Amino acid sequence: MEKDLVKLHSTIASPMNGFGEGFKKAIRNLLSRKLDPSDTFNERAAEALALTGFQHVLRIGEMRGHSALLSALVERWRPETHTFHLPVGEVTVTLEDVIHILGLQVNGEPVTGRSDSSYQFLVHNCLACFGRQPDPDDHVLGKVNLHWVQRCRDSEPCDTQESIERYVRAHIFCVLGTMVFPDKSTTSLNSKFLPLLRNFHQISQYSWRAASLAHLYRSLCRASRYNCKEMDEALILLFVWAWERMPFMAPIPRNQLLDIGVPLARRWSHWRRHTRYTRRSTAQFRRGLDDMGVNDFTWRPYIDVDVPIELGANLFMCSTKSPLVSFECIEWHPTDRVRRQFGLQQLPPDPTFQIGSAHCRRLSGAQHHDWRDRTKEWLDMWRSGRYDRLQVGEEIVDFHPLPLYYDWYTQQYGGHLRLSDRVAGEEADANSMFRCFYL
Repeated sequence: MEKDLVKLHSTIASPMNGFGEGFKKAIRNLLSRKLDPSDTFNERAAEALALTGFQHVLRIGEMRGHSALLSALVERWRPETHTFHLPVGEVTVTLEDVIHILGLQVNGEPVTGRSDSSYQFLVHNCLACFGRQPDPDDHVLGKVNLHWVQRCRDSEPCDTQESIERYVRAHIFCVLGTMVFPDKSTTSLNSKFLPLLRNFHQISQYSWRAASLAHLYRSLCRASRYNCKEMDEALILLFVWAWERMPFMAPIPRNQLLDIGVPLARRWSHWRRHTRYTRRSTAQFRRGLDDMGVNDFTWRPYIDVDVPIELGANLFMCSTKSPLVSFECIEWHPTDRVRRQFGLQQLPPDPTFQIGSAHCRRLSGAQHHDWRDRTKEWLDMWRSGRYDRLQVGEEIVDFHPLPLYYDWYTQQYGGHLRLSDRVAGEEADANSMFRCFYL
């Protein structure tokens, strides 16, 4: 059935609340820009940032999404399989997409630890990370206000290694709260992430990419419920995935994009708001998905994309069949259902992997949990199973589904592949836009 227009809560601070301009000022210490005075670029800060693995995601600029497009995608999402069900078969966002779109690391330790909403835990970790203690107005229920973190960052002189590390930690925390793990407010972030930033030289050792994808899966699963009207998490990842994989849904033609490498989200920054696109309704996007053919989906969009060496070393893990972990958030990476996205022939997949009670779990209220103990089986499964990749076969050039697979697929889901025929009455207007501001 048709879903009501989904409210979008995504990322980054708007200049209207004074946050965006502060980010622009801070970036000058980390990125060399042609028109900026040379003394505003701090080479030591940029080198320190590179050690953390966050130097690529930092380069993403202002982004705009489309709520009608989001609604059309959510309609196609199946929580039990973690895939979109399209007329051409199952597809999904994978770790391969995250590495190319956001430029985040994949291999590493799970993003996990304690979630503790106590004041003592928050203060202890803020002092360790930023060298400052937040005032009562700068935190609530274990969440740290990002405006306060921004002020901490901007007050750092960056004249010693310790000051540079505090500066970069604060900047990463803001990126986590506005781009990687944003909530509905995008103005605060749970203090549970602070301990992972304390040891500066271990920040790059965590699989932030797997954690980001786990949050997106969870958000899509929750948004697909009939009574859900809102969606948060890393929506920029979802939009750029849709635009790269399905060009007919994109705001601008592919041939107008620049080949700028990873992160690919950069080339979708500042796209012009053409009225013809912004006025497209959910019904129009839905009809486009209904009528798409196998060649309307780009199965291998990253073949010719240059990937930085430090990220390319882990590309072999992109087809891993394992859980994706981020504290309480546990979701399954279903690569065996989307083999054509890796250039492999698709047969009817095995039964869906059951996450059980861990699926779609979300924290609320006071928290005093150590997720290293509570999710031990999933952590062990990630550590041992992340190298369990799809068996490599002969790479296909014809992406039309095999008759065996398509017969199975249409028998299982054929009644839900043309949603326009199932919706009673096309909506007259579903064209509201949202703006999200990225670094």
